[in-house]
Amino acid sequence: MRTRLATPADKEQISHLLDELIEETLVRGGAPTKYHLDHQKREDMILELINRDDVKVFVVENEGKLLALSDVFILPIIRRSIYHALIEDFVVTKSMRRKGIGTVLMQAIMDYCRKHNVKVIKLTSALELGPAHHFYEKLGGTFTEKLFRFDVKED
Repeated sequence: MRTRLATPADKEQISHLLDELIEETLVRGGAPTKYHLDHQKREDMILELINRDDVKVFVVENEGKLLALSDVFILPIIRRSIYHALIEDFVVTKSMRRKGIGTVLMQAIMDYCRKHNVKVIKLTSALELGPAHHFYEKLGGTFTEKLFRFDVKED
């Protein structure tokens, strides 16, 4: 098992892991997604993110199979003159949860941030994902703020 940055060859497996994350959110929250999922657009976005300098897509791989992924956006925070990381997606494939893989993935992200002078890591998580919240707290994460969402409506 190894942790590494994603490559374009990973896009299909990344998409499947993201489907698992969406399913988990729906199962726990019971609310349908508000947006139609365009798989081709998603795969194009995956490639875009993999190629950006300010985004790192971390994966945990075992024998060619992706077990986990996280996309990490590196953002300058001008009011504090620091960089912070924002984790938008963090998922371990369902059959491999509770086996330490999420901890390995988070440690790789923390190591990267430490080496690249990123001072804070923030993570978004759907309200209904209580087991994930417990996991983040076990790793030392603290609930510090509310996140407000604004859906942009088309004219």
